[in-house]
Amino acid sequence: MKIRTEISDCEQEEIIIKCRARTDQIRNIEAMLENLVATDREMILHSSGVEYYVPINEILFFEAYDGKIYAHTQKKTYSCEYKLFELENLLPSCFARISKSTVANVMMISSLRRELVGNGGTT
Repeated sequence: MKIRTEISDCEQEEIIIKCRARTDQIRNIEAMLENLVATDREMILHSSGVEYYVPINEILFFEAYDGKIYAHTQKKTYSCEYKLFELENLLPSCFARISKSTVANVMMISSLRRELVGNGGTT
């Protein structure tokens, strides 16, 4: 497989994949490119009655708490008008449902800690 980049005076950037067949490898490349493009978008979120346009790639996770949905970034927490199941369909695949009440940006996870709580587990 060759990778080639051409610089031109085009109005909008475009990625073209030339292939003999749409194999699993090509589908994976397409999915990765779609995720990169999708995370470059912004989402409208709210805080203290103000509307903010927050880049999706800055969102760490969405959390359902007390009947509302909150979006967390490193610096701030916003309220969100979507339900978690709607976010699962709306967001790129780098966001995953990791619990009943959380959709996380897996690209932002740097470590995990195992904690057994509830269901008779021990800590």
